[in-house]
Amino acid sequence: MNEIELTKKLIEIESVSGNETEILEFLADFLQENSAEVWQNEDFAAGVLKIRTNGNEFSKSSRAIILTGHIDTVSAGDLRAWKKSPWEATEMNGKIIGLGASDMKGGLAAQFIAGLEFVKENNFESNFDLWLVAVSNEEIDGRGSRNFVKWLNEQKEFDYSDFFGVIAEPTNCENIEIGHRGNRFVRLRFEGESGHASQQMSFQKSALSKASFFLAEINNIFGKWQESFSNDFLGSPSLVPTSLKAGEDKSPNKTAPSAELILDIRTTPELDFNFENAFNLLAEKYNFKWEYHSEPVPSSLVSKKSRVIENILKVSKLSEESITVSPGATDQGEFVNGLKNAQVVVFGPGEWNEAHHQNEFIYKYKLSKYKTWIVDFLKEF
Repeated sequence: MNEIELTKKLIEIESVSGNETEILEFLADFLQENSAEVWQNEDFAAGVLKIRTNGNEFSKSSRAIILTGHIDTVSAGDLRAWKKSPWEATEMNGKIIGLGASDMKGGLAAQFIAGLEFVKENNFESNFDLWLVAVSNEEIDGRGSRNFVKWLNEQKEFDYSDFFGVIAEPTNCENIEIGHRGNRFVRLRFEGESGHASQQMSFQKSALSKASFFLAEINNIFGKWQESFSNDFLGSPSLVPTSLKAGEDKSPNKTAPSAELILDIRTTPELDFNFENAFNLLAEKYNFKWEYHSEPVPSSLVSKKSRVIENILKVSKLSEESITVSPGATDQGEFVNGLKNAQVVVFGPGEWNEAHHQNEFIYKYKLSKYKTWIVDFLKEF
């Protein structure tokens, strides 16, 4: 099976987030058939291949290289907008069309095939463990990568001092993403007094008045955070209100005793380091209680001079201008922040603009080029 065939097979297995069992089982079987030692659960399918030079076949390695990506997809949306079934992998005009083609079943397929081709060449110049890892639930909360990292740290037989890795998110075979701002979705709760809305003073005592005052201060808060917590490469943090709930629509003449506000906060390493203290100061000043809406994702940043970057640039012939940051949060933070001495970047063959679109596609030539690059990338270690 080559990278084109594996991509098509993965597309044909429906795997909307929360429904990944079948595709994880398929990939676990695929890895096992190709001589990997395999572990699989609801969060990931992982296979390790031990790369050893002659005479070191039974030695342990202190280095791990991880090729990884998610196999869950978003919903297909309106099926009438698809020219064919989202789960019918169609080849047309040099493209493979289907749900998840670019984001990111194609990239994962190319990585897996690259890893297996590298092993079959059996001409190793150094020792390391090669991990091929498919994770679930990235489109929701990154649980798959988080739990794989947790699991790997718990395995006493794998005691690595250095990790290198590539996540095959779509970057058009053009950009190498070395970091991203973190995201923290936060729920704020304001308490006040309910009263009759015929009296102006009732609003001043209500929770909605407190929430409104906080919202009016958002730009001032952002300005102070921008000054204190900006990063030279990742830029400034942001905090954007996305939801406000207060009062009862069945009682339009009663002011709100409570109000709930959701914030989407994007963080830098500088803000991550001081986040809870900074947010507690806001809670004290603006009189609210807060909690995380979902598991926070920390920011991450890998050096432009890291070995992973050096090797990708060498085999791809891309320039340093291709080094950038991810526009949104990815699973990179789970690896960089969760593993010891981890250099993990985002680099893949898919088309960024095709992610989450009907009639999503990936170019076949980019799949094959990326596969070759990853084989050569592994040889550089």
